[in-house]
Amino acid sequence: MREIYPNIYTFPIVLPKSPLREIHSYVIKGEGRTLVIDTGYNQPESLADMQAGLDELGIQMKDVDLIITHLHADHSGLATLFYDAGARIFAGKVDGDLFNAMASGEYWELLGSFRPLYGISEEEMAIEDNPGFRFKLDRPVPYQVLEIGSHVQVGDFDFEVVDLIGHTPGHIGLYDREKEIMFSADTVLDPITPNITFWGWDYPNILKTYMRTLSTLRQMKLRFLFPGHRQLITDHVKRIDELVDHHFERMQEILDSIADEERVTVRDVSARIKWRIKAANWDELPKPQKWFASGETMAHLDYLVASGHLEMTLEDGVLYFCKLQSHISRE
Repeated sequence: MREIYPNIYTFPIVLPKSPLREIHSYVIKGEGRTLVIDTGYNQPESLADMQAGLDELGIQMKDVDLIITHLHADHSGLATLFYDAGARIFAGKVDGDLFNAMASGEYWELLGSFRPLYGISEEEMAIEDNPGFRFKLDRPVPYQVLEIGSHVQVGDFDFEVVDLIGHTPGHIGLYDREKEIMFSADTVLDPITPNITFWGWDYPNILKTYMRTLSTLRQMKLRFLFPGHRQLITDHVKRIDELVDHHFERMQEILDSIADEERVTVRDVSARIKWRIKAANWDELPKPQKWFASGETMAHLDYLVASGHLEMTLEDGVLYFCKLQSHISRE
């Protein structure tokens, strides 16, 4: 347990069987109101850590307002338990509907449709291998919508709900302009890089959208970014520049991996580029990580198609890519 700012506390929630290891849950205490931000997986180990943290602060689940920053199971998985205890649940409209669609099963049909597009067999990665499927909410949970631009007040904090679309289609943050602090969840992480994945054709070129979000954040006055994982960020400009560099380097790596006049699938490219995980090659990559890797590859390919570097065709239900330009420059 750490008090990282007056009346703002954080403690780690373990994420079993995840390379992320843990998530930071945050508690903001104010007279008459307590906010909890994000939860951990719907797993006994995550629940035990959450309960221990609340107990240490003398807080009961029933007395808090829970804010879910985005749909991923490591941030939303315990929301049903909070609701059942009597807590109020708050989330952005887009991701709130999506984490409920994950709980009801509707979302997984859409995600499953991406796998054949990528040229990947069900044997290589099935829906059941996805951590979001395994650790999701027990059932859909009623929640109150946090509109972009609305305000959440607790104690002497006045948080504006800001749009941080990119990591997910409806990721939100909480920004106190006067205090120059923001809860940014998985939008900016250090030293790891947030997963930017393909979310379907309703969200075209999501990587470009994420870059715009980073550009907006870069212009803000911020003393602290409170992230969902790893270390607190005190120099957001430096870290954002590093993340932007990473994605352009990644796209160049992808272009370099494709020979002239070659037709490749998402799987082909995913197997050629490097991943920071302990696996000698694509075949040894754990199945859950193949979901993240292939989705991230597709997001970068989508950007390269939109920028005129690649041509994309759909044949027999599989996407194929051909190189049109060999070098990418910042636009």
